[in-house]
Amino acid sequence: MKSIFVARAYPRTFLLPAIVIFTIFFLFPAILGLWLAFTDASTLSQTQQFIGLANFELLFIDNLPGFAKSVGLQFLYAIIVTVLKTLVGVALAFLLDRVFRGNHALRTIVYLPMMLSTIVVGSTFYYLLANDGPVNQALRGIGLGFLTQDWFGNFDLALYTVGVVETWMGVGWTMVIVLAALQAVPKDLIEAAHLDGVSAWQMARYLKIPFISHAITLTSLLSFVGGMKAFDIIIATTGGGPGTATSVLTIFNLKALSTSNLGYASAVSFTQFVVVTAIALVLNSLIARRTKANDL
Repeated sequence: MKSIFVARAYPRTFLLPAIVIFTIFFLFPAILGLWLAFTDASTLSQTQQFIGLANFELLFIDNLPGFAKSVGLQFLYAIIVTVLKTLVGVALAFLLDRVFRGNHALRTIVYLPMMLSTIVVGSTFYYLLANDGPVNQALRGIGLGFLTQDWFGNFDLALYTVGVVETWMGVGWTMVIVLAALQAVPKDLIEAAHLDGVSAWQMARYLKIPFISHAITLTSLLSFVGGMKAFDIIIATTGGGPGTATSVLTIFNLKALSTSNLGYASAVSFTQFVVVTAIALVLNSLIARRTKANDL
């Protein structure tokens, strides 16, 4: 009896380090942040008093216009990076699923930007895409001066430009996941399709894409959630500007923290957590229903 208990409990002991780390570095800070949202905690004071929903009233009543705009911008940014990463990542996966010289080197090049520091990438692109930067100078040099823009300084383009930069940096992850799914497509199905005279486009549309839809769905969902939490790449490129053109929810939270009001900043952070979690749950539910319907 004891040996059976030990046999069952032994594998679970390997979970202990992960549970301890998660509790110390994620669970406790989350609980502390939630508590601070209901207090008048400040960086200028060591004492805290419970004030109920006052911080949330400040957020949803006094600062509602700015908060609503930041949520909208964050949602738009998440859509931009999700669409770009999915389309470009899937296209690259199909390209690199083919056998040609330099295939493995190209895979490394596509994935390499993920290894770089976000601050370094942001600063580099800020220099490249500046109004008098190398990209605009190159466009003028080849007679395409009408295409030049102040890419990060244009109110209408700034958010999309940052989205392109993040796509360049993170599309390798989508490519790797989709490519792994592509290489798991049964070879006998591909050979049978070839024997039936199926074109490359028909094979991709009717055979491969349905087979790898789970991988595309997963990467799209995670890209969207990542976009809803994006912060460092925006700080490294625009800092939330010009004006409030890229002042997404995470930047709104940073500005709240700069007021020294930790309670209010915690309320903003908790609200962001609720928004992101709710959207993720809704999307996951819709995806699960679609997958179940397809299986039937």
